[in-house]
Amino acid sequence: MVQLGRAAGGPGPGLGGQGAVHGGGRPIELTTAALVECLETTHGRVGRLLAGLPPAAWDANVPATPAWSVSDVVAHLADGDRAALATAQGPWTLPGSIDEWTAAGVAAHRGETPEARLEGWEAAADAFRWHLAALDAEGWRGRVAWVAGTISVKTLGVLRLNDAWHHGRDMAEAAGEEFEADTPTLTFLADLAARTIPGGLSRRGRPHPGAVILLRLGPHQWLLGGAAGERPDPSATPDLILEADPLPFILRAAGRTPDDPWRAQGDATLAADVSATLSSVS
Repeated sequence: MVQLGRAAGGPGPGLGGQGAVHGGGRPIELTTAALVECLETTHGRVGRLLAGLPPAAWDANVPATPAWSVSDVVAHLADGDRAALATAQGPWTLPGSIDEWTAAGVAAHRGETPEARLEGWEAAADAFRWHLAALDAEGWRGRVAWVAGTISVKTLGVLRLNDAWHHGRDMAEAAGEEFEADTPTLTFLADLAARTIPGGLSRRGRPHPGAVILLRLGPHQWLLGGAAGERPDPSATPDLILEADPLPFILRAAGRTPDDPWRAQGDATLAADVSATLSSVS
């Protein structure tokens, strides 16, 4: 995957006036400091949402996760942040399958009051975020176990941001409340969604070795391979060009909307396979 920075024809600075691409090929707003800030922003947004809910809203069904109530989603978020902190601090293994783990985590907190659930999640989210904030560059590059394999600590942080923002939005929807989409957080989520495309094609048995995909989301674009581990030459001619607004693409990648929000040019089979395999949720 090659992150190309701003799309052609998209003049002007990026987030916070920092639209350039640094030597690693990534937009400079996707720094570890910015990630911690986005986590703090999103955790604060979720916390304010939950603190303002009437007691009955905690029992409301969440359409995006129909087997769960708002209370269940809060328990899930807390368990996820506790596990993320545990693996960031030392050896950790997924206890059973991901479905078994998530179900057990939710069941373990049945009967807790909304106040206890909120307090438990806030403590878990704060502890994980504070751990990240204290890391040096080597710590951020460290490799840790997670539900789909070994990943960098930075990727773990982005995955937890992805989980918190989407589930926060899910709970807001269930409660009939608004949930903001701030630009810095959306930039991280768009980058995550884009980077999952090659791996998704390979994991789900639809790889296109040697193919090149150009993805444009708002002012940013990515040059992606058609299979896991491929890194196209920046001058390569794309076989497929996908263009979309960032938020609809992010929601589609997370399974929150069923329709493809992009405009596609090029290899129709490759486009169909991207549609069938796109997933940014861990």
